[in-house]
Amino acid sequence: MLFVRFTDVPDTRIQNYERLTFADAVVATHDLHHALSSEGTSCSGDFRIFDQKDELLYRGTFTFGSGGTYPNLYHQISDRVQRIRTKKEDNAKKMWLLDEIESETPEDYKRPSAKSNPIVSSTYQSRLTRLQRRLIYGAATAGILFTSLFTVAQWFIDKEAHAEQVTGVEQTWLDAYEQALQGEESSLIQLLERKDRSEEENALLIDLYLAEGEDQKALELTDDPILIETKLAGLDLSNQEKLERLHEFQASHPTDEGAFDIATLERDHETVANTKDVEWTAPRVSAKVTTYLSLGDIASANEWASKTNDPVVQEKVDNYQDITAMIDGLNKKLKETSSKDTSSREKIQAAIAAEEVNLDTILYSD
Repeated sequence: MLFVRFTDVPDTRIQNYERLTFADAVVATHDLHHALSSEGTSCSGDFRIFDQKDELLYRGTFTFGSGGTYPNLYHQISDRVQRIRTKKEDNAKKMWLLDEIESETPEDYKRPSAKSNPIVSSTYQSRLTRLQRRLIYGAATAGILFTSLFTVAQWFIDKEAHAEQVTGVEQTWLDAYEQALQGEESSLIQLLERKDRSEEENALLIDLYLAEGEDQKALELTDDPILIETKLAGLDLSNQEKLERLHEFQASHPTDEGAFDIATLERDHETVANTKDVEWTAPRVSAKVTTYLSLGDIASANEWASKTNDPVVQEKVDNYQDITAMIDGLNKKLKETSSKDTSSREKIQAAIAAEEVNLDTILYSD
């Protein structure tokens, strides 16, 4: 029998740290997900799955409501575990877990969600807790990381504002956070490595490892290569450096998400357009939109743009259509202009070239 514990769920309709049977957890996630979806809101929380001996089998994050992908925990585990490629010796354990969730989930909750095209929120990746802005299957950019560190440091400062002095231990942490804000994360990493970490601190350490280029160490803190790969794809790096790290991670921990993100960076439109089964974060939906625009498929671009509430994505589609219409008009004008009117033709051609540059900027300014 499987058991689940949730942590950091901000909605009181799910009790954090309560030991739930897997069946109860499925029902609870289903109910809260649909309640928040109807309200047009979203929240996220971490969970862990244990066996009867309290051995940890799986950990992950579930997103409820309008920012979520799955209708309940059963669908997420079933989908994610099947798509995570494991070594042969770990395959039996994976299959056992899949069999268990299949047998313990009520039949009514196994049916596909009626909401087959989830709306992905533009703020899907960010949720501020006391110790860090959690990144849910999304970008761990340097700016967000530093904002998180500032939040933690400020919490310590506010706490000590009401005390007469700062203890030596607290000063050590404050110094470490200050150094991290200046780009020197090693002291903070060492402090976090030495202590029993909370879920929030563990998540912060993952982001710090990624900021330091320690992708394997980050993966060792979670059983979720898709999470690490998605964070990698969101790092504030040059395309070349990001591609190198994604290729390296994909070679040892291949995922469909990794293949998609690499294809996005390499402008492999065919792969991006044909990919159907990945975690649809806001950046990946935006990548789909960009690809369909590049292919001239406006209908598909609009269809994918409707799956996110990020106004920037829809604005990209609108601007693309405006510019292509302008280019079409200029080309028509060019055809109607006499070949003898060299000056006018050159001006029109220059205008067309300028608009084509604008078009490329709209597509790839991200």
